[in-house]
Amino acid sequence: MRRILLLIAVVLLAGCTTMSKQLNGSLTPPPGQAYAIVSLTGRAFIPDTATMQANWNGLDNGSNGTVYAAFVTDTVFGEQGMPPVEGKLALLTLAPGRYQIKDVWARWADDTGFMSYQWVRHFKIDAPFEVKAGETVYLGTIWVDMSNLPELQIRNEQKRDFGHIHRVWHVPDTSAVRTELLVNSHPELAGPGY
Repeated sequence: MRRILLLIAVVLLAGCTTMSKQLNGSLTPPPGQAYAIVSLTGRAFIPDTATMQANWNGLDNGSNGTVYAAFVTDTVFGEQGMPPVEGKLALLTLAPGRYQIKDVWARWADDTGFMSYQWVRHFKIDAPFEVKAGETVYLGTIWVDMSNLPELQIRNEQKRDFGHIHRVWHVPDTSAVRTELLVNSHPELAGPGY
């Protein structure tokens, strides 16, 4: 057990150091590029088994990608004194243009005491956003309740996420970051009935 905890700590510290080195104290994207920031968080009965995956694609180009969070290793720390949450704060480096978060997958286990169930839930959201060269945009938090009645919400957790940027990414100035929260194009599919 000690080895597992030590390995997790090393992985967390390595990930934080990498992002801090990559940004070098600034959220100014590379020339001709843009940054988009989004967090994936949620609630699960057994967080060590929970993962989330958000798939994005370009509407003006053929680019696409995935943001992945494993609750056992990924954490958003927030400002000093805030309780950390399981999940990931992700930074996307993108060419200027229009994009969308196409869909979100959540996977988790539920242990009733008699049996253990593995759950997979798919949320189609087609949430559009746009980035311009030289800018950084904050898209908010994609939050999933991983329970018997799973649901997806898009939340504004700017205070927590910017606190993480300051403390963990070592970027002191976030004043130029534009906030444009994602809007779910399919809110009827985000609740427990889907």
